This record gives sequence, C-alpha cells and structure tokens, in this order.
Amino acid sequence: MSEDKTFKHESMQDTASILAYLDALRESFARGALVLTSKDKELVLQPKGLIRFDIEAKRKDSHRKLTLKFSWKDCEEPMDDAEDLTIEARSEDVVR
Repeated sequence: MSEDKTFKHESMQDTASILAYLDALRESFARGALVLTSKDKELVLQPKGLIRFDIEAKRKDSHRKLTLKFSWKDCEEPMDDAEDLTIEARSEDVVR
C-alpha cells in the first residue's frame, strides 16, 4: 500500500535563516533522512541512491528567483548523463 503525503511551506526569511535551512538540508542529506515539520504537518524523506538535481534561476526587472529541486525513487534506476554544473560565490559588487 502506498502512502501519498505532501508538505509545503512558504514564508519570508532573512539571509541568516536561509543559511540555517541550507545547512540543515546538507546535514539531512548527509545523515540520510530529512524531517520537515511545520505546525501540525510532518514529512520524513530518506534520500538514497542517485538523486536528480535541478536548479533554475530567473532575473526579471527587480524580481529574482532561485529554485532547487531534488528528486529520487526508493528503488535505484539509471539516470541520464549529467551535465557539468558550477556554483560559485562572488561578492555582491561583482554581480551584474
């Protein structure tokens, strides 16, 4: 029997809070379990094997958007060839 469960959370956060969430995600992937909790909702995910990673960035006028997406199946399946990706930090005055 399959269990379908959805978790969604939206909020405004400062940069320090976002960094804490990213650190928690990194630690969760390292330990093999992500526990997402908000109010009375909770969802536990256990990433393992090959994980698809999608990143999308948009800039339009004064609006910016960065979307990160991770997906996997409980049973391992071969993935298509991955393209190289580079993510680097730059100081704010260099960004155009």
